[in-house]
Amino acid sequence: METPFGVWLPQVTILRSRTLSDAQEVVEAIRQRHCVLLQLEDATPEEAQRIVDFLAGAVSALDGQVQRIGECTFLFAPAGVTVSHS
Repeated sequence: METPFGVWLPQVTILRSRTLSDAQEVVEAIRQRHCVLLQLEDATPEEAQRIVDFLAGAVSALDGQVQRIGECTFLFAPAGVTVSHS
């Protein structure tokens, strides 16, 4: 895909997160323009909520978007990626 910054080839990174400290890896992947499929099955419900809240703010600041895929699975996409859900 051609962008104002050059050619960009979409990539998807699949990550599992248990703690909020693991979330920085997701932010770095988004900054590198990867789509991230995040699985939170291993996190406690409270920690999962903290992770999603943190990442939603970070992705929003980077003009990206968040889509809930399943009970414990989220898709984080960088700016310029269109996520459609049917």
